[in-house]
Amino acid sequence: MSIGNLGSQESSVPIDPTLGRQSGGHGSGRGICIVATPLRWLGSSAVLVGATLTLLHVYYTLSRSTPTGWACLFAGIACIGEASLALGFLRAEESRLARELRIARHGSPLLRAMVGRRRQRGPFLVARLFATRLGSAAVFLADGEESAARDVLGEEPPWMHVGRLGWLRTVVLADADRATGTAAGQLRCVEQLSAARTTGNREADLYRLHVLVKAVLERGDAERALDLTTQLIQSTDADERIYATWLRIWFELDSGADEGEWPALAEEDARLAALRARSQGAEALVGKLEARLVAIARTTPQG
Repeated sequence: MSIGNLGSQESSVPIDPTLGRQSGGHGSGRGICIVATPLRWLGSSAVLVGATLTLLHVYYTLSRSTPTGWACLFAGIACIGEASLALGFLRAEESRLARELRIARHGSPLLRAMVGRRRQRGPFLVARLFATRLGSAAVFLADGEESAARDVLGEEPPWMHVGRLGWLRTVVLADADRATGTAAGQLRCVEQLSAARTTGNREADLYRLHVLVKAVLERGDAERALDLTTQLIQSTDADERIYATWLRIWFELDSGADEGEWPALAEEDARLAALRARSQGAEALVGKLEARLVAIARTTPQG
């Protein structure tokens, strides 16, 4: 992550008020599904079942024969099996997307490279009906490969552009704008994600927050950083506190806070924040976090 110099740009778009309010939901599990939704399952099942029934109809029409009771029973079992298969594919894709979003947020370069190699092979023909490439695009962006991410996004089938996946696609595209490294792209990213609502899906919402915080850091937007930190610093979710720690340390916000307004920075939070920052290649931020860790160690009483 390339973190620019501290800036003083005005914040014209308010930070999403839902940030920091759903930490209980974040901590309780993955939340609602973003791929394996009932509507997408019904649609996918309808496509598979419709294809099967069409083939059977063509067969009996060409053969000029009448389907027997056993044939109808077999067709019914096949349709139920296809609906179950569709649900299995969607759940597998849900897990894959969540895993790739986690890797994009704090995976090592080796893990990100493994995702890229696996996705280059692509899913087999039937699985393409259920596959999304948003996780792969997020991983490419974590490595700074904007063009590769946009190429992957261009391969997304149209039926994966709707619903919550459409929302996540908007977040990934905002990340791609941030990855251009231009002031206009970073501003566009911050404005879009500040105005976006949360979905209730843990990994998707944390990825949105991750991209927003990176854009704020790269823009050097101290005012927006203060707003975000104020909302996140009291969170019970460890991942949200990491982003609060990044902003707090990079912009040295402690010096501007009233005594007792914010809790003291815990050594555990600072260490985890440094580890996550290192996985993103943010060495300047890592240096500031490690300096704070040294200061914490000096003030900690030795028992």
